[in-house]
Amino acid sequence: MGYIVKMPKLGLEMDSGTLNVWTVSEGDAVEEGAVVAEIESEKTTAEIDAREDGVLRRVFVEEGGVTDPGAPLGIVAAPDADIDGLIAKVEGESAESLSETSADAGGSSAIQEGDPQAATDGSTASVSEIKATPRAKRRAEELDVDLTVIDGTGPQGAIAESDVEAAAKDEPADPTDDVKATPRAKRRAAELDVVLHSVEGTGPQGAVTEGDVEAVAESMDDEAAKTKSTDEEATTTAVTDETEIPTERVFATPSARRLARELGIDVESVGAEIDDRLTETDVRIAAEGMTSDESETVPGTREEERPLTGMRSTIAERLGQSNREAVHVTEHRSADAEEILAAATAADEALSPDVSVTDILLTALSATLDAHPEFNATFENDVHRLHKEHNICVAVDIDAGLIAPVIPDVDSLSVSDLAAKRREVTDRALSGEYTMDDLTGGTITVSNLGVLGVERFDPVINPPQIAILGVNTIKREVVPTDDDDVTVRKRISFSLSFDHRIVDGADAARFLGTLVEHVENPWPLVIAADEK
Repeated sequence: MGYIVKMPKLGLEMDSGTLNVWTVSEGDAVEEGAVVAEIESEKTTAEIDAREDGVLRRVFVEEGGVTDPGAPLGIVAAPDADIDGLIAKVEGESAESLSETSADAGGSSAIQEGDPQAATDGSTASVSEIKATPRAKRRAEELDVDLTVIDGTGPQGAIAESDVEAAAKDEPADPTDDVKATPRAKRRAAELDVVLHSVEGTGPQGAVTEGDVEAVAESMDDEAAKTKSTDEEATTTAVTDETEIPTERVFATPSARRLARELGIDVESVGAEIDDRLTETDVRIAAEGMTSDESETVPGTREEERPLTGMRSTIAERLGQSNREAVHVTEHRSADAEEILAAATAADEALSPDVSVTDILLTALSATLDAHPEFNATFENDVHRLHKEHNICVAVDIDAGLIAPVIPDVDSLSVSDLAAKRREVTDRALSGEYTMDDLTGGTITVSNLGVLGVERFDPVINPPQIAILGVNTIKREVVPTDDDDVTVRKRISFSLSFDHRIVDGADAARFLGTLVEHVENPWPLVIAADEK
């Protein structure tokens, strides 16, 4: 019978998803359980499996397209099945979605009441009827951009966030947006200075692939080499006998030429000594053989460009959103760390699995949230929502960037259960086996840079949460005693960033005060938590 392949909703906070790759082309057969597409949300990547055997009969969203959760991506059905009903359903859902968007805006319309002609011919569209991604709409509000004057470059003409930002700068959107090409092909074209419009695609439905771009770049290199050879032959008589002129054309891979430019290496001089095509390895060997004096005289800089893609791009966008929307304020306070270190050691020796200082800190933080529930909260749509469960996010540094998996219900866990759960969550994050369930539902975040020796920092709030606790390094400090003497104690400092729209500085000061009390006397918490 067939079905509609839809963009899945990977968590409650997902606003939109990007279709990174179709693993099959339109018209190809698929088996039940096989991966048909790879997608990416603001937080993670995922695969879409085929629900049944069939053929990918129709594609609605091309690779690189951004769309809302639940939006149709394609149709899988038997080769001879009638899919007119499914297509009609897709068209009907699109119309219904447009109607709901208009209704949500209160039925507002750009049609002037005094212009009956406009009302009858529909020549003036309502702003609410504009097809745009949620991010594009939010960005338009932030930049005060009129969506009705923007031509969308997204799927099916939808306005993307980049279109809004381009309009705000009075600049046209990226001209490559209307070229059917894979994301890798677009990045490769930018690296090799290849104009995508000039590339004939060999991918699915004529899409330009990375290989197509590299082939064009190589042909450009060959043409440039031919032109250079011709020019040199024409000017040979004007050159002195001491001038060395390459007599053979140097063949090099596009990546070798790009690396040579980055390292300031002359491809022609290196290639003259090599019989075969010049590769990246040849360029690196040549670079290693240069003396320091020679390196200083070679033009060019040793730079590397790293475009923000995937999760790193999402991190940049979310932190930028947090910085733009939340009123960040950070307060700092230190505490004596001797007792919490002793408690962690005692718990580690008495309990299984291993218990660390972090586990005792999380227990202390949970007790602090009991006394100050306004910080165990989120802020969305002008609503300050206080949560009963202490779902504490712990920032973890992985290769793809920083993520904050959630340890749920910390307030209900014993110290040993908390230690086990924390280890389980962080291990999944570090191994790349985390899911969207691990990244959603957090109510407050902890970021521990103290393990890297950081003494003080201002952590950025993880929206829609309203606070994040930074944990700094433990160090020895000289402190005064009650008998007017001094002693050396281990101390730890905390940095609490909060959204000043929701809570005040005095609230944060009291929060830190309670936290310090628990840190300096954690024994009652450890005993009580171990009895849960």
